[in-house]
Amino acid sequence: MDIHSVQGENSIFFQQLDMCCQKVALKVGDKDIAEWKNSDYVRLSGLLHRQTKVNLSENTLKRIFGKLKTSTRYYPQKATRDALAQFIGFRDWYEFELLHPITKEKNVATQVENNKQLPEKSIKKKKRYTTLFIGVGIFLLAVILSLFYFYKSDDFISNVKLVCLNPNGQVPHSAIFKLDIKGTLTDDSSNFNIDFADFKPKKSNFKDSLVNHYYEAPGMYFPVLYHNKTPIDTASVYLQSKGWDIIATMQHDTTRVYPIFKNIEKEQQNYLVSAREVLNAGIDTNKTFFVSFANVKPTTINADNFEVSANIKTSANRPGVRCSQVDLIIYGEKDLHYLSLIKPECVAWSTFKFSEIEQDGDKNDLRALGHDLTNGALLKLRIENKHVKLYIENKEVFTTSYNKPIGKLMGIKILFAGIGSFQNFQLSDIKTGEKF
Repeated sequence: MDIHSVQGENSIFFQQLDMCCQKVALKVGDKDIAEWKNSDYVRLSGLLHRQTKVNLSENTLKRIFGKLKTSTRYYPQKATRDALAQFIGFRDWYEFELLHPITKEKNVATQVENNKQLPEKSIKKKKRYTTLFIGVGIFLLAVILSLFYFYKSDDFISNVKLVCLNPNGQVPHSAIFKLDIKGTLTDDSSNFNIDFADFKPKKSNFKDSLVNHYYEAPGMYFPVLYHNKTPIDTASVYLQSKGWDIIATMQHDTTRVYPIFKNIEKEQQNYLVSAREVLNAGIDTNKTFFVSFANVKPTTINADNFEVSANIKTSANRPGVRCSQVDLIIYGEKDLHYLSLIKPECVAWSTFKFSEIEQDGDKNDLRALGHDLTNGALLKLRIENKHVKLYIENKEVFTTSYNKPIGKLMGIKILFAGIGSFQNFQLSDIKTGEKF
């Protein structure tokens, strides 16, 4: 199919493309495409490469899925459509088209033609009755479905819980999950599945009594239990580090991580790795990769009243790194704080999350998070009584607030795109003065 022969966003070709995108989204997880964030497109890019060996960037996927709006709808070339079709189990795009014909436009045209042959008065009368019947039918269906889902959801929420049998440990860690069911389960257990909250493919279901998941990086994870597409419960998995753990990852490799074995003493003020050390860990440094420094341990520091500061230096320009990103993750008992700083020209990729408050740069104005730190700068994040303030070189650049406390601070992670470093790290409780 010639791309230039595709006419309009409502054409049969775009309808088939949207249908394929929906099936891709269902395979990846339970979120609607409208709810996808940058991390979902990064994850899909890796999964596509792993299964089809075709590299599709996050931006390309956003254009295909309609996330990035352009003056004309983007219709991908056949090799790209073949990869999407193969990802969901078809030999190529042609087979997908054959098995998913679109006839809606033809049916609509036929109906319009038939209506033209009816007298105008008959058409109006028919429309009135049709509208009435449809309205009554929709109302009754809505009432029935509301009652059904209300009682069904209430039953699941109260009677089915997600339990991790071994939630605490160090990495690597195989976490074992089970369903805690009170009384008799009124649905098949295979309709329950878990989002493990570590950006890996979701476990399909609870066909067996137990589900195992392999965690490779330290942190506080909050896996979510779904019944079909409805989240009904959450659990926690807490994996401590041995001091500062350094782990590298590849953008298109979601199956493993690459530990960098380097001791960082508590008194050391300069936290960094060399390109040679990253290469020796197994990373192809000519491709996009990330290096994280994680120190995960329990504290009595209040994660809603603390201050953290460090001199941050992000990666210089190198293959796979143009935006020089640094992410700061604060783990709490009940939730986490997350902040992504990036070059000003790349703020579409920025994001933040403080407890229940979350925003992405592709849908919000996050220019306040656009800063070039390739030459180094003093970064300070201060949270006082759930009010957030970010400072760059002692200048306030961003502020927000949230409502739900996340409890005691359970660890911190600093993640760089490429090779970054930080110095003079300080973290303490604002009220008690306790140091991390």
